Amino acid sequence: MDIEVKQILKESYDQQAQQRDKSEVQTWKVNEMDMMISILQTGDSGKKVLDLGSGPGHQATYLQEHGCDVTCVDLSEEMVRICKDKGLEAYTMDFYSLDLEPETFDAVWTMNALLHVPKQSLKQVLVGIERVLKPNGLLYLGMYGGYESEGIWEEDSYRPQRFFAFYDDEHIQRIVGEVFEIEQFRVLPMEGMTVHYQSIIARKKLNIV
Repeated sequence: MDIEVKQILKESYDQQAQQRDKSEVQTWKVNEMDMMISILQTGDSGKKVLDLGSGPGHQATYLQEHGCDVTCVDLSEEMVRICKDKGLEAYTMDFYSLDLEPETFDAVWTMNALLHVPKQSLKQVLVGIERVLKPNGLLYLGMYGGYESEGIWEEDSYRPQRFFAFYDDEHIQRIVGEVFEIEQFRVLPMEGMTVHYQSIIARKKLNIV
C-alpha cells in the first residue's frame, strides 16, 4: 500500500509543482511559521530546521529569511528542483527512511505533508523524525483533520488523485504522544472546508536511564 501511495504522490506533485510554486502563502500559514520562529528564538538551541514535505519551498524560504538554517526534503523531484533553483538546500527523499545523520536538527517543520502517510505507517515516520532531532529538539506538525478517514480523495483535482489520512483530535494526539512530548495542541477552523487544521508543537523526549 505504501509503495503505491508514494508513487501516486510523486507523480501528482511532480505535475503540480509549477502551479503550486505560483501560489501565495496564506496568512494563517505565515502566522504558524511566526509562532514557530518565536519559539526557536526564545529557546537556547540553534535554528537548524528540517522542512519535511517542503513542496516548492515557500515556507522554507520564509523560515530562512527569518534566521533559520533550513534543509528541504520532498518526495517530488520537481519540487526539489524548484527549491534548489531558489538557493535552498534540498533533497529528494522518502519520509519513511530519512537518509540524514541522527541528532542533526534543532527542529522539524512539517505542514500538511504527513496526512499523505497511511495510518499504519505514521508512527514509523514519527520515529524517523525523532531520530534526526537533537536532544530536546522540536517538532511542528500540522495537518488537516477533525474526523477519521483514510484513502484516495475522490474529489481531488490532482491527477493521479492523492491519498489522505485524517484523524480526529484525540487520535492524532495519542499517536504523536507515543513518540514525542506534546507541548501545545491547537485547532484552527478552515472556512469553507469540512476539515479543520490541527497544529501540534512537540518535543523530543528525554532519554532517562
